[in-house]
Amino acid sequence: MKTTTEIIAKEGWKPIIIALLGLLIVWLLGWKILSVLFLILVVCLAYFYRNAERIPEDIADDCILAPLDGVIKNIENKEDGIYLSIKKPICFCGLLRMPLAKLGKAGEVLKIEHIKGLKNSDTITGERVKIAFNSTIFSSESEVLESNTTLFLTLYPKYFSQISLYLWDSHFKLGERIGFFLNGNAILKIPLDSELRVNIDDKISGGKTLLGKFKFAYNADIKKITPNAYPNEKQES
Repeated sequence: MKTTTEIIAKEGWKPIIIALLGLLIVWLLGWKILSVLFLILVVCLAYFYRNAERIPEDIADDCILAPLDGVIKNIENKEDGIYLSIKKPICFCGLLRMPLAKLGKAGEVLKIEHIKGLKNSDTITGERVKIAFNSTIFSSESEVLESNTTLFLTLYPKYFSQISLYLWDSHFKLGERIGFFLNGNAILKIPLDSELRVNIDDKISGGKTLLGKFKFAYNADIKKITPNAYPNEKQES
């Protein structure tokens, strides 16, 4: 089931209903202080699980949008790409969104790794989920592959954080909702030759903020995208 235009993301209905039942019970018992606390809890949960609409800052074929809300804590250039470390506070909107592709269904999303661990957002001992985003752009005249860009997003949940993926299909439009991530840290790997448009400590909004632009690289070989298309990344067992 995908989340589209509902006010609250579907992951939030269960905790909100539980909080509302608690509010009803303490109100019937006449416990005013607890009633106020439960009311505050309901409001906070509704805010944490809000399902906001977003308008992207750029819709060009070469744009890279933020896949989630957060704050960029570090940017590191490595041999295989640029790594953006992102902190995702619980108060930021938790929807994950497709960061690549044209407005048509040209972008692919694959879950390629899920390692169980502690929910401490640690990169070594923590639980993690890795997602691959791939955008293939063809020439409108010759139908030749001009660019094949892949991003990797690794999510590290914290405390009671939830991770849900709405991968009912493998192809998604630019900015389309593809999952939910409540709280924790994330690492986004983008191509090394990308032109960054953000800096450390910048706040980013999923499906809206332009992180950068990638360069077109001509390639005459057209291949179907499968999990085997990512030889340098560990596959999900």
